[in-house]
Amino acid sequence: MARLSSKLKEPSILVKPVSRLGGLDNIHIALIVLVAILVLLLVAISTTKNISVVNVSQGQNCTYGSVNGTCITPKLTIPQAKTAAERILAAYGTLNSTLSLLPYFSKVNNINASYLPVTKQWYVSIPYKTPYTSNTYLFGVLISDANPSSFATFVQELPPGNLTNNYVVAPGVIKLYSQTQCSTTSPLQVYWFIDPYAPGSIPSLVNESNLQSSLGSKANFSVKILYTSYSQKITNTYGLNNTVALGDYIECGSLQRNFTGFVKALNASYSGTYMPSYILSGIAGNSGFNMSSLNSCISAASSPVVRLAQHDQAQRFNVTSPSAVVTDCQYLSIPQTAHQAICYSNSTLCMT
Repeated sequence: MARLSSKLKEPSILVKPVSRLGGLDNIHIALIVLVAILVLLLVAISTTKNISVVNVSQGQNCTYGSVNGTCITPKLTIPQAKTAAERILAAYGTLNSTLSLLPYFSKVNNINASYLPVTKQWYVSIPYKTPYTSNTYLFGVLISDANPSSFATFVQELPPGNLTNNYVVAPGVIKLYSQTQCSTTSPLQVYWFIDPYAPGSIPSLVNESNLQSSLGSKANFSVKILYTSYSQKITNTYGLNNTVALGDYIECGSLQRNFTGFVKALNASYSGTYMPSYILSGIAGNSGFNMSSLNSCISAASSPVVRLAQHDQAQRFNVTSPSAVVTDCQYLSIPQTAHQAICYSNSTLCMT
């Protein structure tokens, strides 16, 4: 067995003392200076910051406690404070970032609101769970009791113009302000908006066809095609007519009997890049589509009038993302939470 050499020695750290300062070394001097700075900082804060302490007691007849025998009476109630937070939460859905998913993965059923009498604010916390991890986090917001539109959150600041009167009514579901249920209440109307070239749009059609199959005649699904920056990138290379072909085949294919088979084949073939018309035509033919009626539909779908109507409909429902679902003309969701929106709009459809 090999033997360690006796010449090997443990490494050592040499610290040279500073003789002029009583034998202290550089490390100890730095620590002393740091402590002195912290002490001065603490003194500065204590002399410039006024801290108010209010003794709040819980009286039998005081909902929010009392101060010096007088009940605390905020302007907002707990339900109103919660609704204000749900309105702020819904506004994050308009951001062009991953925070736009925040309203759809928040557990608004477990929302909690507490009144802060010193600052006259409400602290509202909403738990949320991201689809990427199993951890649960809190969305916290401070809301002015005097003006619910004045608030501060603990995530990315929300531009004032993004705040609307929409609010999150259930996990994964946003209630659209001033929108009421569709004129046709039976079957339930579901509009499935997608830009086909946006990430996740084609796979979302599998979810759409599965929901359609499970609900049958109780729900009417309509696929609506959006033209966003994702399709624009394809247009820059392949031209407009070639780009919109994918959307036309999807929209018109949704009217055919075997749309589920078409979606499965399309999802298996789609690689996130441009799909030529001849490939789409081949998938449609193999899916058993009536090609004559399909081609007639595609010709009509290419009309500028039809495209403008779909654009206007998306604006009406405040659709700002390349994948969105509108249920019963008043509830906005994403494809992953479309089932929750359907159940919220008509609970009888989800009874087992």
